[in-house]
Amino acid sequence: MSKILIVEDSPDDLFLLRRAFIKLELDHLLEVVTDGDAAIDYFQNPNNIRPRLVLLDLKLQKRSGFEVLAWIRQHPELKHVPVVIFSSSTEPKDLQRAYELGANGYLEKPSQPEDMQAITQASSDFWLKWNHIP
Repeated sequence: MSKILIVEDSPDDLFLLRRAFIKLELDHLLEVVTDGDAAIDYFQNPNNIRPRLVLLDLKLQKRSGFEVLAWIRQHPELKHVPVVIFSSSTEPKDLQRAYELGANGYLEKPSQPEDMQAITQASSDFWLKWNHIP
């Protein structure tokens, strides 16, 4: 069974994300870490399954999402793991930096639960159903 790693420190956003994924009845495990250091620890633990998708917030405790993304992209064994930024920031400098560091996508966090459902559906369809990775 494949895994989705969610790196999110907001309890409210995490609740909405989990609820949206549950409604989709996906055949994937959800793993959640709530800060940047925990995300790095997740990847360094050889017992963890490599995720099929990473949803990464930018504004995290301990290490920012940018730092986590840079760390992931510095490791050749992780270069094919899709990392999608999931942030409330729409600042052009944040978008630019995320893509320069190797993000595969950049999604703005929606404010409405029904929009969260739509984004989750579209993301899971693309990254987990249609997209192929080595």
